[in-house]
Amino acid sequence: MSIHHTAIVDRRSEIESDVEIGPYCVIDGLVRIGRGTKLYHGVYVTGWTDIGEGCVFHPGVIVGHEPQDVKYHGERSYCRVGRNCVFREHVTVHRGTIPESTTSVGDDCFLLAGSHVAHNCTIGNRVTLINNVLLAGHVEVANRVTMGGGAVVHQFVRIGELSMIPGIGRVPKDAPPYSLLGIDGRVAGLNRVGMRRAGMSADEFRDVRDAYRLLFGQRMPFSEAVERLASEVRTAAGRLVLEFVKGESKRGVAGRIRKSHQRGASIEADTL
Repeated sequence: MSIHHTAIVDRRSEIESDVEIGPYCVIDGLVRIGRGTKLYHGVYVTGWTDIGEGCVFHPGVIVGHEPQDVKYHGERSYCRVGRNCVFREHVTVHRGTIPESTTSVGDDCFLLAGSHVAHNCTIGNRVTLINNVLLAGHVEVANRVTMGGGAVVHQFVRIGELSMIPGIGRVPKDAPPYSLLGIDGRVAGLNRVGMRRAGMSADEFRDVRDAYRLLFGQRMPFSEAVERLASEVRTAAGRLVLEFVKGESKRGVAGRIRKSHQRGASIEADTL
C-alpha cells in the first residue's frame, strides 16, 4: 500500500494493499477501497462508502459526503462506486439522504471535471458525464448513457439506456432508451451513432425506430400510443422502450421536440 505521509486515513477503513493514496487525501469513516484504486492529491472519501477495484480519483474528488438536503440529520446511508471508474477533478458524489438508502455508480463510468451526483442517484455501467453535469436527487441513469457538458437533470428523472443528452441541455422529464434529446429536454430523434456502436442489429434498430414513430411521430394521445406499441414490438430493444414508457414515473416521459426547433423538418421523416 502506498499512502503519502500527509494523508489522513481512518483506522476503521478497509483498504487493499495495492491502493495508492496521494498527498493530503482524507479517508474518514467506514470506507472500503478495492484493489488497484488510485487517489490523487486532495481526495476526500467519507461515510459508509464502498469503492470497487481499479478506480482513479483525480484531485479534489469528494465521495460519500453528506447529502445536500435539509432533511438529512446524520443518519446512516451509503455510497457505492463500482469497478474501473474514473472521476476527474472536483467530481462530487453524495451518499443517500434516507436512512439506509444508497447512492450508487456502476462499473466503467467516466465522470468528468465538476460533475455532481446527488443523493440517492442510481447510475448504471459505462455512463459518461461530461464536465459540469448536474444530477439532482433520486435520478436514475441506465447503462451507456452520455450527457454533454453542463447538462442538468431534475430530481426523480429516469434516463433510459443508450440515450444521449446534449451539452447545456435541461432534462425535466424522463428520457426513453436510445433517445437523442434536444436542449429543452424533448425527444429530437434516435441516438443512431450510439446504437450502431453498441452493435444493435438491423431488426432491433427498425423495431426501435418504429416504436419512436408511433410514440412521438403520431397525433394521438401518448397512452393510446403505448397501448398500441405493446402489440407491435418484436425485439428485446423494442421491449426495452415499451417497458420504460409503461414504467412508474414521477416526472412523466419527455415529449417530442417542437417543430420550430427542427428548422422545418418533420420528426417522422428526418429525425426518426
